Amino acid sequence: MAVLLCCSFSSFGQENTLTATPSIKQVTVFLNRAQVETLTPIAIESGKTTIRLQNQTTFLDPQSIQVSGKGDFTILSVEHETDYLQKETKPVKIQNIEDSISKYTMLIDFNTQINDILAKEEQLILANQNIKGQNTNLTAKELEDMANFFRERLEEIREEIIDNKLLMRKQQIKLTSFSNQLAEYNQVVNQPSSTVIVTVSSKAPVSGSLTTTYITRNAGWYPLYDIRAKDSKSPVQLAYKAQVYQNTGYDWKNIKITLSTTNPAVGGNKPELNNWYLDIYDPSAVKYKKGSVSRSYAPQAEMESYAKDYRADSVDELQWSQKASTAADYTAEAETTLSVEFAIGLPYSILSGGKGQQVDIKNIDLPAQYEYAVVPKLDLSAFLLARITKWDTYNILSGNANIYFEGTFVGKTYIDASNTSDTLDISLGRDPRIVVERNLITDYTSKKMIGTNRKEEYGYELVIRNTKKDPITIIIEDQYPISKNSSLEVEMVDASGAAVDPVTKKLTWKLTVAAGETKKLILKYSIKYPKDKKVSGI
Repeated sequence: MAVLLCCSFSSFGQENTLTATPSIKQVTVFLNRAQVETLTPIAIESGKTTIRLQNQTTFLDPQSIQVSGKGDFTILSVEHETDYLQKETKPVKIQNIEDSISKYTMLIDFNTQINDILAKEEQLILANQNIKGQNTNLTAKELEDMANFFRERLEEIREEIIDNKLLMRKQQIKLTSFSNQLAEYNQVVNQPSSTVIVTVSSKAPVSGSLTTTYITRNAGWYPLYDIRAKDSKSPVQLAYKAQVYQNTGYDWKNIKITLSTTNPAVGGNKPELNNWYLDIYDPSAVKYKKGSVSRSYAPQAEMESYAKDYRADSVDELQWSQKASTAADYTAEAETTLSVEFAIGLPYSILSGGKGQQVDIKNIDLPAQYEYAVVPKLDLSAFLLARITKWDTYNILSGNANIYFEGTFVGKTYIDASNTSDTLDISLGRDPRIVVERNLITDYTSKKMIGTNRKEEYGYELVIRNTKKDPITIIIEDQYPISKNSSLEVEMVDASGAAVDPVTKKLTWKLTVAAGETKKLILKYSIKYPKDKKVSGI
């Protein structure tokens, strides 16, 4: 953003006014909101000067504005105002859309007029069907030729009208799409702008600069991941990315970006419990609520209004010297008490109102243990899992991930960072070379009466066959039912050494199956209940 600077002086030469448009230099993007830092070169006269920093987003939080300076002058006050008159120069993308709208509008008008002309020609032909008229000297051949002409021309006219209508339908779809896009962009472009008013004082003419920071809404980022496994023996490669978006009304062009896991939109103060009152219910009295929670949200920085002397302040800048092929190799990661920040070394341009920009954060090699897992009761397919331990040490947030195995896209998953387990299981897809069966053991399964009770016995044989050339480790899960009634008894008869969860009654086997080997497991259980009752859920 080019800096525009103009000056005006009072008749007494004691108060000056400058108007400038700051340049956005760097942005710290939070999960919701962003902190924008701008730089404005200034040249001021002696005495008091009012500097109007205009053309800034209307979505900024006035209470978050902070201004610092570099040079031999004193900042006296900082104020904010909303400017409803100053409009941003129309972006090129909006001008292009308006040009496209004009183009398709003219094309539709043109084709409409063509169809009107063709319709009138058709009416003229139909009105002159009595081609013989007063001329009785026309031969049969001439009459035939004229009839053929009318018929052929009418066919041509109707074909042209239909073709034009089809063409106009496509043009109308384009026109509607551009009009909708323009309406979306104009919601931001037609917003008022913000102006930050800085009053400074200097004993002599001086050149320097002002640095302004503020928090703005309509910006943020969310994590995306690409998970790649070369084969079942290599580490998992995780590409940690961010989708950065902003709709502030101003493009961020070629700037430094820092991504922060902080979310300023969420309160930062611990909630306080108020007294919880109980009373006897009286319909005529005012009802008491069960309780209430007072939520004191983290206060924003108050509007700056202060006096401070700035004399040759130094500004620390990150130095990026290492060359790399992706932005992830330029990222510096810093962990603070409450958040993690990723300083992206390469500059990015994030356009307002667009779909956002994907930013590479870092690439991680994650040691993984590969195992198969199958739940034969629900699905006979064996799924290859990459089991990653201590994944929570990599500052990973919850987000969607694309999964690639052996160079092929196999699907999507969701990484849940709130998972308390220290192991992250990533499914790499089905492997048809692991053949699984779950067969009912018919000679065991039975139903019989024992006194006043009915007893039912069920048995299943689980078959796992490894047709691969390498041995595998596979986890098999099954279950037996849980009784919800004291008169219904469930007994586990045979679980083939499975680990049994006493609460969920889930059975888990972990087996090593050699190449070409077949292993079998037996699952048997029985249920007993009064013979005059019926059981649901079997």
